[in-house]
Amino acid sequence: MKIKLLSVLVFLAHLCHAQIEGTWKGELDLKSSKLPIIIKVKKEKNGYSSALTSPMQSSQSINADQTQFSNDELNFEIQNLGASYKGTFKADHFEGNFTQKGRTFPLNFFREFQKSQDIPYLNGKTINSKKIDDFLDYIVRNNQGIGSVAIFRNGSEVYHKDFGQEQLKNVSYDKNTQYQIGSVSKLITAVMLLQLVEQNKLSLHDKLSKFYPEIPYAESITIKQMMNHTSGLGDYVGKPENNWLFGKPVGDAAIISAITKEGVNSLPGKKLRYSNSAYFLLSRILEKLHNQPYHIILKENILNKAEMNHTFSALDHPDNIFKSYELSNGNWTEVKDFDFNNCIGLGDIVSTTEDMNIFINALFNGKFISEKTLKMMTSDKDEKIFGKGIMKMPFYNIISYGHGGDTAGTHSTVSYQPEDKLSFAVTINGKSFPHNQLFLGILNLMYDRNYEYPVFDTSKISKSELEKYPGEYSSKDIPLGLKIFIKNDKLYAQGTGQPEFELEYIEKDRFKFDPVGLSITFLPEKSQLQLTQGGKTFLFDRK
Repeated sequence: MKIKLLSVLVFLAHLCHAQIEGTWKGELDLKSSKLPIIIKVKKEKNGYSSALTSPMQSSQSINADQTQFSNDELNFEIQNLGASYKGTFKADHFEGNFTQKGRTFPLNFFREFQKSQDIPYLNGKTINSKKIDDFLDYIVRNNQGIGSVAIFRNGSEVYHKDFGQEQLKNVSYDKNTQYQIGSVSKLITAVMLLQLVEQNKLSLHDKLSKFYPEIPYAESITIKQMMNHTSGLGDYVGKPENNWLFGKPVGDAAIISAITKEGVNSLPGKKLRYSNSAYFLLSRILEKLHNQPYHIILKENILNKAEMNHTFSALDHPDNIFKSYELSNGNWTEVKDFDFNNCIGLGDIVSTTEDMNIFINALFNGKFISEKTLKMMTSDKDEKIFGKGIMKMPFYNIISYGHGGDTAGTHSTVSYQPEDKLSFAVTINGKSFPHNQLFLGILNLMYDRNYEYPVFDTSKISKSELEKYPGEYSSKDIPLGLKIFIKNDKLYAQGTGQPEFELEYIEKDRFKFDPVGLSITFLPEKSQLQLTQGGKTFLFDRK
């Protein structure tokens, strides 16, 4: 099924594949002043084009010579100015640097939305479950993803689908098997901190020095800044390839030492910078104030209150958990991931999409914190992206609230839309198709938007999959034997007394040979195949 794709930006996790057509605004930070810059990006047949305007200097646009966007990175060059830009998509904007004649300046671009993009709320309209089913079946059929989706309306589940798990070999699971939810854990930690604020046991204005005076700038960093990612603290987790947190627990002392050594990357309160280090310290502050370990605090203050029966901290030693996987040579192979004891309070929690929905609905319905506290958490006008531990997630004009989470191989999101009382949770533990694009596809279908299915490179299929097809086939309809065999990890066919020819994989059980307009659909469960050519189809049985 293919219908038109609309350009729309959705912010669902701290790293997101954006659709970049449209107008973006930024300010070139020249230290002494800031120069407004507008860039308009268009999708072309073979990529992208862009044009820049600096309204304070001229109304004329300057066309970029090259514009590239891939893997969340935007690059463009303006050769006659000796200038270039490189930026990475971060939550709701491109964050990068503009370089001209050897000088480099920070430049971030934010989306300018047009009113014509506004879409209606659901307003009670039923979600088309079949469209979502068809899309996820298409993802699985093309070996592009493994995971789970759940949608709630008015606090009750209206859609649930687990998809692709049958592709995992020698893996036991049931409907309650949990997924790592990564940084969605931060949202839960933030709620427990705000419970302490309500109890007057913690203030958002408390300084980090009250708990960890050894951290650089601790006397200037507040709890609020740590929660909304403006503390300036860095990221002790680092890049996954550094993997010092993989394999075994390293202990709190080693992590705090790493955080102390890194210090701050910007002055507290000055810049938005996503910080795993801040949330590690926040989770330890939570433990200090409760005088209990994190998993006990979690059970007493969140899980028991909302009856989240399939959610656990790594400290609970849960064992019914999906591992992370990646597609390699047509097969799903396990990805080495964190030892989640190294990520307590910021990335250690396992859950199901059902429980994630239960949590976000309980949050917005007063089970954890008051309405006043929730409003303070979500609605500070100075917090454009992150509230206190919660993200604003625009989809066209529709604003949801929640959080995304990534581990080395599992990707999750949960959000709540107050006007429609709609919540949405997805977790993916095996991806080939980019996870944020899959989230976007589901959102388009939830809101009944036009959506064009992605086109995948279907030229590859694993040898184990090919092994279902070889054999000698014959038909009652035509006096032609057909031999199907594997050579050099590819599937071939050969008619009686004819040359062999390579079959090109189309999709599950379907192949073709374009030079003669021939296609073959295998029916392995029946030991048959259907050969179609010239508008006629013939049935063959395997001997």
